[in-house]
Amino acid sequence: MERKKPVCGIVGILLGSIALLLSLTHFWAGPFSPQPTIETVVAEKAASIRSAALSALRGEEPIQEYQTSNWNIDQAADVVTAVFGGLAFILGIVGFSRHEPKRVVGGAAALGISAVAFQFIAMYAMALLVVLLIAAVLSGIGVG
Repeated sequence: MERKKPVCGIVGILLGSIALLLSLTHFWAGPFSPQPTIETVVAEKAASIRSAALSALRGEEPIQEYQTSNWNIDQAADVVTAVFGGLAFILGIVGFSRHEPKRVVGGAAALGISAVAFQFIAMYAMALLVVLLIAAVLSGIGVG
């Protein structure tokens, strides 16, 4: 009986490795596109929250602003990381169903999941940090 080559698993490992390396590189070396400083973001959000709260207390209608999405290199890196990580996981599943070696398909699935998980954990940690900073600034200026 001829043994099948683990094509799906190996391609999954390669994609998962690229996704994990891209996620780690983007976290430590990024952001690559120009970003406003954290002080500017916190100050703008605090001023916006304060003016919206004062408008609501006066009974005025809130002004609704919508932001349009402009793609930059950071957003593209996030999407590519998620797609490659997802493909690595899917290829691990396909390789498992084709009876490829379990170490190979397990490696592909683990790399894919870890790339996407690292991206989500880093994103939520940064979002939590921004929320805490905004709360501290609002408390400091006497709004909260």
